[in-house]
Amino acid sequence: MIHVGLTERHGMAVEQSQFAPEGVTFSFLTPTRLTPPLFLRSPIKGYMQAYDYASADLIEAIISPVITSRPWIYSCENLHAAIAFSLLRIPLPPAVRIAFIRRLLLKPNCKKVVFWSRAGFATLHSYAGLAPDDELVRKSTVVYPAVRAVPDRLVRFNDGSVMFFFSGDFFRKGGVNVLDAFERARAVYPNLTLVLCCDERIDFNTPNSAMRTEYLHKAKTAPGVEFLGRISRDRMLEDVLPGCDVFLLPTYAETFGMSILEAMAYGIPVVATNHFAIPEMVTHEETGLLIDVSRFDTERTFKGYVVDQIPQDFRDHVTGQLFGYMCALVESPELRRRLGAAALARARTQFSFAERNRQMQAVYQEAVGQQ
Repeated sequence: MIHVGLTERHGMAVEQSQFAPEGVTFSFLTPTRLTPPLFLRSPIKGYMQAYDYASADLIEAIISPVITSRPWIYSCENLHAAIAFSLLRIPLPPAVRIAFIRRLLLKPNCKKVVFWSRAGFATLHSYAGLAPDDELVRKSTVVYPAVRAVPDRLVRFNDGSVMFFFSGDFFRKGGVNVLDAFERARAVYPNLTLVLCCDERIDFNTPNSAMRTEYLHKAKTAPGVEFLGRISRDRMLEDVLPGCDVFLLPTYAETFGMSILEAMAYGIPVVATNHFAIPEMVTHEETGLLIDVSRFDTERTFKGYVVDQIPQDFRDHVTGQLFGYMCALVESPELRRRLGAAALARARTQFSFAERNRQMQAVYQEAVGQQ
């Protein structure tokens, strides 16, 4: 039996802890030292905290790298999370931070670096500039997150009026485009509904007070919009998602997109941008529909977590494509059913816990010398 100690109660990690591979047990660890080294500052929760537990055969660091003398693996969405630190609040060149993290991850007690997507793995090349034969590249692998199988009773395909769904950080995930496209679509199809699950204070966060006021008012008053605010996960999974027909996520920035997998697990077709790892889940016209934003430098335009301004050409492009896809899905129950069924099948195979556990079991065994 391999005892793996998890470092962070990230939502994905909590879900993972409930589905351990055969021969593996999980527990969440408390840091043995709560503060990172005095010279490091990071916006990442738990960054570089210390974990030294003899009771754990292996420590799995979630999102943030850790300091430990024990065997450990690092599980992250991309390299950016690893190097999100400064020196006494003084910005450091990326090359310096990459060299520091590379040295940490190449220590013998760091057994593996597990990226959540091929796009995340590719940041070793695109961001860090590492060669394909670099030692850190050889030490890294890709294992997708998993989503639990939804009971068949909660999966249904509706041939009637369509209910769209959007949740999360309103401006960063494309809520402006969703509301604008929905208004246009509802003018054509008056029976449409849009469910918004966004926290008024947290998810409508932007320095642009005029944009916030305008779209918060729309969210609360626009015909056909049900503004539920932030709701519990249980209510989301049991009550809201089973009643929705299409999930909209025209996001401007995304490190993975777990909400996409959750929608796919209900057989709900997804309309999203082709940003970062999303095309690894959503294949255009097969398991969903993708808005092509490849000609826009979204990383530079929407640098950081908060969206302040949305360039008009980008806004028009995303809203126009989103409106067209929404109309196509409204007019064709067969298209909704075909995309949804394919999404469900992919969630239950490629992104199942059986598949993830098969791969992670091998990672854990190799890390503790059982292979």
